[in-house]
Amino acid sequence: MPRTRTLLLALVTAVAVALGLNLAGLAGTARAAAPPAGKPAFQLPFACGTNWQLNTWGHNPAIDIVAQGNPGSDGRPVYASAPGTVSAVYVDPGSGNTIQISHGNGWFTAYYHLQEAPTTYVRKGQQVTGATRIGSVGKTGGNAGTWAHLHYEQRYRATGDFTDEGDRVPVHFNGVEYSGTNAQWLSVTSRNCGGATQPWADCPAGNVCFYSGADGTGTVCKTDVDTPTSSCGLRKSYFNNGTPQEGYDHAYVGFAEGGSQCLHYGAPEGQGNFPSGGRTIKSVRWGGECP
Repeated sequence: MPRTRTLLLALVTAVAVALGLNLAGLAGTARAAAPPAGKPAFQLPFACGTNWQLNTWGHNPAIDIVAQGNPGSDGRPVYASAPGTVSAVYVDPGSGNTIQISHGNGWFTAYYHLQEAPTTYVRKGQQVTGATRIGSVGKTGGNAGTWAHLHYEQRYRATGDFTDEGDRVPVHFNGVEYSGTNAQWLSVTSRNCGGATQPWADCPAGNVCFYSGADGTGTVCKTDVDTPTSSCGLRKSYFNNGTPQEGYDHAYVGFAEGGSQCLHYGAPEGQGNFPSGGRTIKSVRWGGECP
């Protein structure tokens, strides 16, 4: 359904000014009400320890989220807010790049306005945890307005693998309820800390990525096609963000120092443990089974 957030925000601000009100007075009260029995232990879909600003303006019980103070939220990583299975990835005229995740027992989450195509980091049917990046904060879709933010929903439907906005329920993070008409919370800390995010886990689906740091961090070189020349230093590699994909499961890497290595998705050298680390890549070629 249409949600005109930008116009609503302007209206709320104008009314507040006219009445001499402080917008901080609209802050919602986070209630420690117990979530319904069986509801997953949802966490904010962002990195552990980061601070976020939430509001329900015009779309309670769904919420919109920006970085605290909104210094610029565009491109910030979005993670699954609980373990589950990706149940839908699609582009919608209103919600833009959208992902739904099934968390079992009828519980779902929905993530709107993602910056990248919804299949950039995950695919339908993929298993995810709180450590799995699924996208980035963006402003895609006609309902996003002009400001980058994550529109987020928790939903319940006893049957089916696809939900809609009619299935929305009040949002809980870390056991605390965030709901109420035109409410906002100026600083909420993510406790999405249960999973250890692999340093190299941000490699987009359909790519093989090479990292300069010995622990899988640092400058990244990524490719989804044959590249006859490359100056990327190789220390670690990772395939497809953990997602098997036909045609992208083997890559032959040639080194400027001489020699080559075949990377195979699912084998240790294809997932962050490349024994020939420290050399410079000369070429990358996609191919069939490694010899």
